[in-house]
Amino acid sequence: MTKQNKMSKRKLSNMNFVLAAIAILTDILMVLGILNITRYSNFSKSIFVLINVVILVILLVLNGLIAYNAYAMKKSVLYVTIGVLVIAFLSGGALTYVTTRVNKNIDKIINTGTTSEKVEVSFVVYSENGNFAINDINDLEGKTFGILSNTEEQVGYILPKKELEAKKINVTYHEYDDYNSMLMGLFGGEIDAAALPSNYVAMFEVNDGYSEYLENTKSILTFDKNITVTTESGSDKDITTEPFTVLIIGTDEQRSDALMLASFNPISMQVTLTSIARDSYVPIACYAGKSEDKITHARVRSRQCTIDTVEDLMDVDIDFYFESNFTGIVKMVDALGGIIITNPYEFVGQKSDARGKMTVWVPAGTNRLNGEQALAYARERHLYANGDFQRQANQQQVIEAILTEALKLTDVNKALNVLDAAGENVSTNFSVDQLISLFNYSIKKMNRSYVKNANVINMVGSRVTGYGSSKWNESMQLNLYIYRVYQGSITDNRNAILRNINLDSKIDAPKAISFSANWVFTAPTLSNETYSEPIIHDEAPDTVINFSGKLLSDVQAWASTRGITVNVTKIHQGEEGYVDSYPENTVVAQSVRAGIKTENVTEITVSVITHEGATKNCPANSYYDSGKNACVCESGYYAKNDSDLNTGGAGCIANPTTTPTITPTTTPTTVPTTKPTAEPTVVPTVEPTIVPTIEPTAEPTTQPTIEPTVEPTIEPTDEPTTEPSEEPTDNPEPPAGNGDGNPDAEQENGTSTGFIFPNRFFNLFSKLFR
Repeated sequence: MTKQNKMSKRKLSNMNFVLAAIAILTDILMVLGILNITRYSNFSKSIFVLINVVILVILLVLNGLIAYNAYAMKKSVLYVTIGVLVIAFLSGGALTYVTTRVNKNIDKIINTGTTSEKVEVSFVVYSENGNFAINDINDLEGKTFGILSNTEEQVGYILPKKELEAKKINVTYHEYDDYNSMLMGLFGGEIDAAALPSNYVAMFEVNDGYSEYLENTKSILTFDKNITVTTESGSDKDITTEPFTVLIIGTDEQRSDALMLASFNPISMQVTLTSIARDSYVPIACYAGKSEDKITHARVRSRQCTIDTVEDLMDVDIDFYFESNFTGIVKMVDALGGIIITNPYEFVGQKSDARGKMTVWVPAGTNRLNGEQALAYARERHLYANGDFQRQANQQQVIEAILTEALKLTDVNKALNVLDAAGENVSTNFSVDQLISLFNYSIKKMNRSYVKNANVINMVGSRVTGYGSSKWNESMQLNLYIYRVYQGSITDNRNAILRNINLDSKIDAPKAISFSANWVFTAPTLSNETYSEPIIHDEAPDTVINFSGKLLSDVQAWASTRGITVNVTKIHQGEEGYVDSYPENTVVAQSVRAGIKTENVTEITVSVITHEGATKNCPANSYYDSGKNACVCESGYYAKNDSDLNTGGAGCIANPTTTPTITPTTTPTTVPTTKPTAEPTVVPTVEPTIVPTIEPTAEPTTQPTIEPTVEPTIEPTDEPTTEPSEEPTDNPEPPAGNGDGNPDAEQENGTSTGFIFPNRFFNLFSKLFR
């Protein structure tokens, strides 16, 4: 054997070692891929077996080639082995990557058992005037501290107590059933500080009347901890054969901003969606004694609290939940490539990550909306006459549109992107097997159906109706908005859900059948808008009103009937808050805010504008009247606007007994019934004692009056070029014409060779000079 052959053999041997190592790595990737897809075998047992067999055959062929190549030491075999190995390695890598990515997101979405979660706690203080007596945790020594009464609550009970004990701060604890009550206690001075979630401002600022109070709070300490959260597993039903219920929760800053109870019947493929208003004032399951509150606040306590509250309200067992935050909606819709929505009105909505910034344009009509647009559409309520009710219908439309697009997915990359979006923002307690079984079952239903895939599932929407009311809050001294639900609506919606999920429910057979070619299907109404039930409105107490812009005399009259003393602070020219254009004694501030019960008020201080001692640059022959806030002339003329006061005004008449000469500099604004050709700019100089009246007679008299029988029909063509008329005399001549006094005699094609004074034009000047 030559030296060259030995080197060639040695190279082939080294290459075989490299190929063997890559083959082992390929085997590992393929096996991992098989293990990863095992959990999805319910999609199709036969397909799953076929995939496993194909992978095993590829591995056998690959490893056989590696072994044969090591024995034969031939380049031709080596090239074939390398080609097969590259294909197998790339396939194994892709399989492992895709299945790992899918499993990672599925594990995030499927929220059963125990998981680790980071929570943040803030110690919050309040000051009505912004002067905080407590500025750090050490200042809490000996103070009253608010916590929750639930001893299992991490943020509201366990963590704050541990933190205070660790820092050896002695406080007196005051327990509350919920965060809202604790916040009210803080505002009302019942406690000195409160343990709240770190995002407490975003959680409560949407409540009417809260913003002003929240602006006067601050966190003196914020800390975070990782805690173990246990989630109740969903039902063990076979959801391909048994009907089930799902509570759909849309969250925003830990509040349940959208609540829908869905029921699904896999036999009829019918879904009912029942929306519950977020401000519904109902008993909260996790509050002591199940006291009433807005249902949106239940989610602040926990997801399970919301589920239990809806179960109690609707008297329906909830099998599963599906929860998504607003960010998840945006990302999922974008991953789907948008959704088709029919929007009746064009508007600009709020961006998901910028509260209060209206920057998202949503067009009218049927359009494909992106994620931000879809979310803005689902959140909009101010545009519609029925407000929150229309928003509930829009939310149902968005969910239906998302499901429609998801069922049409054929692009693997799109599906992976949707899973990525859902993994970070969606959670549910369906098991993987249940979801796969339901998906597989739905696909089979579609394949056997003659209708479009989007129409295989029939959705029926409804909502729990009620009426807007209010609840007086003593701590905040505010009348808070609430939504009281009709018991009749709850009953009707519950019956509709039970009919859908009860396989033994009876359907009344029709007693007669009729047919009409003009018949149009109308979806049944599950719940009425109103019910004959007592309407409950808490009687609002007499409260302080907003005095801003009112006169001091009005405030004093209001206060005198209530036995309240009014103290006055005057704001002079040059002082902060002084407004030059306000009348004397206009109220600009008050010491007691609007909404406070008058029975709790004995005196109130108001700040008013005064012009006493104020100086103005008034015109000559005038003086400044502080009461009128104006420059007053000897003639009685006065001006109130800023330009008159600050620049000397229009000036005073030197001789008030002489009627002023009026010199209009603009075209008269009188508009004839027909379109004029050109209205000339007239600059007359008229003695006030002369009132010219011209009659259109053949022989004009001393005071003729023009009264044309036909209204002049004058079309505008050019800019007016007519020069101003001569100064009228005691016996004015009739206008130029044909000599018979007819002003239209020499009109042709909408133009005139003479100067025409329409009757309305003379009437205008007559009124000015009388």
